[in-house]
Amino acid sequence: MADADLTVIEAVLAGDADRYAALVEKYQDQALRLAFGLLGNYEDARDASQEAFVNAYRALGRFRRGATFSTWLYRIVVNECQDARRLRLRQPAASLAIGEADPAERDGAPLFMDVEEPGTGPAEQLADRELSQQLSRAIGELPLKQRTAFLLHHVHGLPLEEAAGVMECRIGTVKSHVFRATERLQAFLRPWLAKEGR
Repeated sequence: MADADLTVIEAVLAGDADRYAALVEKYQDQALRLAFGLLGNYEDARDASQEAFVNAYRALGRFRRGATFSTWLYRIVVNECQDARRLRLRQPAASLAIGEADPAERDGAPLFMDVEEPGTGPAEQLADRELSQQLSRAIGELPLKQRTAFLLHHVHGLPLEEAAGVMECRIGTVKSHVFRATERLQAFLRPWLAKEGR
């Protein structure tokens, strides 16, 4: 997989810019999911992930041959999301017009896709969907570094070492962020799970 990415990168650097579309197609869903997990807003996530691909293209000459493209791209996505969050904090909050949907409700889509288990009834499927929404909400409440570490490791499946490379910190720091995030998520979900009898 990494060799195929490297072949595409070398072709792009040799002047075949159209080949970059293969990398975008391959990683755009993962980049968007990561950005959405960090920002909690689909429009902002889409903008940040698109800008990450543009910046990755511009910086492709600096890509280290020993790295994996996905890890390098995730680092750029995380940077874009941090920039988007800083920009959002500097902008005054817009007031809603009467009858306009609350953005928090519009963007409350869960991070996790609902995959229905064969043989489960409607009640179990509804409970699983609610759990997905509760978990997504809980992840959105995590501090940014914990959320980033948790998403990279548990949602995107990066080994701790790669997550540390994306976050540009030591592996022990990532472990600590993942551990704290897991503790906070358990505490957040415990009352809901008790109420649901799980």
